[in-house]
Amino acid sequence: MNEAHEWRSAPAAKYAVVGDPVAHSLSPQMQNAAFRAHGLADEYIAVRVPLEEFDEAMEHLLSLRYFGVNVTIPLKEAAFRWAMNTPDLERRMGVVNTLRLSDREAINTDAPGFLDVIKSLDVATPCRLLLLGAGGTAQAFIVALADAGFEVACWNRTRKKIDAVVEQRGVSATVLDVPDPDGCQIIVNATSASMAGESLPVLWDQAPEGAVAIDVFYADGPTVFQSEAQRYGIQVALDGRALLVAQGARSFEWWTGKSAPREAMLKAVQ
Repeated sequence: MNEAHEWRSAPAAKYAVVGDPVAHSLSPQMQNAAFRAHGLADEYIAVRVPLEEFDEAMEHLLSLRYFGVNVTIPLKEAAFRWAMNTPDLERRMGVVNTLRLSDREAINTDAPGFLDVIKSLDVATPCRLLLLGAGGTAQAFIVALADAGFEVACWNRTRKKIDAVVEQRGVSATVLDVPDPDGCQIIVNATSASMAGESLPVLWDQAPEGAVAIDVFYADGPTVFQSEAQRYGIQVALDGRALLVAQGARSFEWWTGKSAPREAMLKAVQ
């Protein structure tokens, strides 16, 4: 587990990942590897920011001359509200994960990074996809997937929340009462269950042959979601490291204008 600083006592640095919790994040070692690969002396650290203190924390980091910040759970919607400049796509998503503090500009690299991961798989796309969750990451995904032509089936433990997401984001998606992957070539866990080591009630025996499971979270070993998928015969079950690198590379390029050293970044988190 990496060191996570409290925002009020954050040391001098140029970049950070903020969240609560955030000590588990591999973003510091990944982004610092990217900076070193380009011969840059910039420093990227982890900073814990409680949700109710987000605005105050961003102003404090700005006063310390922080330049760029990645945002993880549960702060992506708060980051969107704090930002003053966001592209049209991000405004439809209602969530961002990458900030430039000086001009309060923000983008979402989670969604295009996730599409990058899907493109790397041996799956014919667009296809039917089961998306689990209704938080910030799921909200970004559902817009990007619908725009890309995927047939999205979605589920959340609280039906009312995912119903609201589909309505608010104005996307075409099927809301399920149970997480049934029947006909879904890709099954995505965008809930926080893996962080808590919790199981999800996915009807794995309904998954079609050749289906791929993707967890947006990662752990020291396989996540519960990965393990259950594999137990039911899912041959390709990925944790969130590929997504971490894909979105992190896009953040790096947006901040620096330099090509992201993806191999060095991936090596740093494996």
